[in-house]
Amino acid sequence: MFKTLGILFWAGCLLTLAFQAATWVFTAAWPSVTLLDAVTRLGIDVTDFFDTVPTEVLLKAAYVLLTTQLSMGLWWAGTACFALAMALHILFRK
Repeated sequence: MFKTLGILFWAGCLLTLAFQAATWVFTAAWPSVTLLDAVTRLGIDVTDFFDTVPTEVLLKAAYVLLTTQLSMGLWWAGTACFALAMALHILFRK
């Protein structure tokens, strides 16, 4: 399951980079696609999350959402899924 998620995250990373490259080819401007852009376009309301967390966590989460490119977030999510799959395989031999 985690291997499949990792592959999906990495495919999303490649699709995001392909979109940015195509936009660059046609408009000569590299578009910035952040995690916050993706979350808001999916219709997820992040204000509920911001109301329930401490201020320190809120500031860190806001910084990550505003500055991290979507492709990098997907890449690291895929890497984490593959690492978790490997750890579960080593621990439980499944």
